[in-house]
Amino acid sequence: MNTNGLRVASRLLSVVLLVTSGLLAGTSAQAAAFTQADLYDSTKISSIAFSIPTASVSSLNSRATAKNYTAASVTFTAGGYTMGPIQIGLRLKGSTSLELLNQTPSFKVKFNWSALKGQRFLGLKDMTLNAMTQDGSKLHEFAAYKLFNAMNVPAPRTGWASVKVNGVDRGIYVNIETYDDIFMSNRFTDTSLHLYEGLGLNDFKPGNASGTKNTGQFLVKEGWGAAPNKNDLQALINVAGNSNAATWWTQLATVSDRSELIRMWAVENFVGQWDGYSGPIINNYFLRSNIDGKFVMMPWGTDQTFGENRQTDYITKPIFGDDYFFEMDKAAVGYPWSMQVQHVKTMNRGMMFRMCLVYKPCKTEYLTDLKLVSAKATTIKLVTAMKSASTLIAPYTNSAIKKEQVRTQNWVAKQQLKVAALLKLNKIR
Repeated sequence: MNTNGLRVASRLLSVVLLVTSGLLAGTSAQAAAFTQADLYDSTKISSIAFSIPTASVSSLNSRATAKNYTAASVTFTAGGYTMGPIQIGLRLKGSTSLELLNQTPSFKVKFNWSALKGQRFLGLKDMTLNAMTQDGSKLHEFAAYKLFNAMNVPAPRTGWASVKVNGVDRGIYVNIETYDDIFMSNRFTDTSLHLYEGLGLNDFKPGNASGTKNTGQFLVKEGWGAAPNKNDLQALINVAGNSNAATWWTQLATVSDRSELIRMWAVENFVGQWDGYSGPIINNYFLRSNIDGKFVMMPWGTDQTFGENRQTDYITKPIFGDDYFFEMDKAAVGYPWSMQVQHVKTMNRGMMFRMCLVYKPCKTEYLTDLKLVSAKATTIKLVTAMKSASTLIAPYTNSAIKKEQVRTQNWVAKQQLKVAALLKLNKIR
């Protein structure tokens, strides 16, 4: 079947999924013209309108209940077509970034919530909408995930959405593809076993495979029903804690896609992801294992990347060189608030990344991947894509955001120079 045939088949399947789930609003022709690709098209802005009843508004305006799903409905518009209203479960998203409904919240949407079990929208059961309150440019997640995917590190697709809540315009959001069994079935050809979310400031230490599906240092997002244990995670922890670097290196290949892990860390370091696994916070990453117990690592929470220095006020008090950089080959680094929060200049990074830095074959592969990431940023015209996105979302931004967008774009070339210097120092050609 040719490309056009596949696209038509995909659209028709979307219609079937919507009809069988009782979701179809409008004509079949409209539904056939609306696909996942429309939601995750970073060259266009879709429209998402939430209708939230009074009881749910109260729930989402209380910190005690804001992260509990509550009843709502949503209507989507893209490419001139509208679908909805669709009944959903809705909750707010964030930890330190959590803002209530009457502020500027990020959202988690669940199409198969509660009595809606089995419901799908365009084949999706979950959706994540980020308000980008910790991203002064509104570009970081779009650009970071684009680069991760270009480096063959499984990462979300992104799209832009203008969001309304009960008729009130809430501005521009980035629509992040959610990690779940739908994502895994679309991105992997082998059978998945578990999907874990690693919690911040934890690591692959003895005892961290404890807990149940929703407890412990690693939460099980998918796979608990078929395999209600964390045995695969324990096997990874056993390897991660091996103090013999050569043995660690050999065994790592038996419990993971070792090359993918190293590519993941290389992209994290290139985009300045201090809030990821290889950063000092050891945060914002997911683990996916297959039925053979081999893991890949996937990025998340890339809003504070590309050198945004939130410690200083660049917009109102411009400071020359107000970019945040950390050393890409050091076992311990800081982050913009390390002195204020932890009262230290540097913190140890993820233990597997630190082991990689001290074992020459791993470090060489990591540095070589850094070289590839830097080149890939040029090949995929990352800065040009950032500029196009800035133009696209310009109606939703102000002068301060536009200044931060320019700083973000300029940061990429500065980071490429730092990578080149690091490669030269380590004699990587």
